[in-house]
Amino acid sequence: MIYTHKVLPKKSQIIYWIFSFFLFISPKLLANPWGFFAHKKINKLAIFTLPPTLSKFYKRHISQMEDWAVLPDQRRYILDIEAARHYIDLDQYPQTLQHTSWEQAIKLVSEDSLQKHGIVVWHIPKTHQRLIQAFKQHDTLQIIKLSAELGHYVADAHVPLHTTSNYDGQKTGQQGLHSFWESRIPELMGDAIEDWVGPAKYVENTQQSAWNWVLNANQLIPTLLKKEKDLNQITAENKKYSFEKKGNSLIKTYSKSYSLAYHQSLNQQIENQFKYAIQHLGDLLFTAWILGGQSDFK
Repeated sequence: MIYTHKVLPKKSQIIYWIFSFFLFISPKLLANPWGFFAHKKINKLAIFTLPPTLSKFYKRHISQMEDWAVLPDQRRYILDIEAARHYIDLDQYPQTLQHTSWEQAIKLVSEDSLQKHGIVVWHIPKTHQRLIQAFKQHDTLQIIKLSAELGHYVADAHVPLHTTSNYDGQKTGQQGLHSFWESRIPELMGDAIEDWVGPAKYVENTQQSAWNWVLNANQLIPTLLKKEKDLNQITAENKKYSFEKKGNSLIKTYSKSYSLAYHQSLNQQIENQFKYAIQHLGDLLFTAWILGGQSDFK
């Protein structure tokens, strides 16, 4: 079937402005996984992994792909069920749960426990399946919205601290490590983390891929904890933090020198996870397009 391109309806703009308004009136929303900067960049760069026909379609909606990348974070503060979709506390689950589907998981652990300790690994394939259906229905608005939100969850699955109950270093006396790793350093790196990661590939099993991503990310936790603890021990307090202006506020944050020293000690850990997120999002978008009928966007 030939796909006839449709301009996004006014409803999409309404959705965007509603969430934008909510963002500006709620300062606490500024603390987000990967940070707004990185989430938007991951969604944008994933587009360039796609074959020409598909890439051209997404490029026409690149602003929505970036802007809507943060909608799941904004929903966390108005929908109780949203938060669990962003993480998984692997240390709170039995190993028998690994590589299970949602249907298998709820037979092993109560659904209350799953909602408490995170379901990102099961929410990714669910969102991906919805995207496949949107492609089959040629629903432009839903394709873009679901693609942008899928990008958010895929990105979160690549953050090591999203795979542990010690999500902010609070259990090891390293409070604040979460935003330090996934927001402060990527923002300092800026365009230096932009790179083409190669063409998108077909994903045979989205559920198993999602498990591989979170398990691989989880293995990085000992290193990121140790490197920060080691650096902290040799750094004076007045060298560790600095004050920077954000909008009209002066905030205390990790100093640039401390941040870059930590980043260097991790030996490209953050860049690698960032690039894997781009690659794997591209893979899922490509796969959804294939399974959704390979529409010829014109």
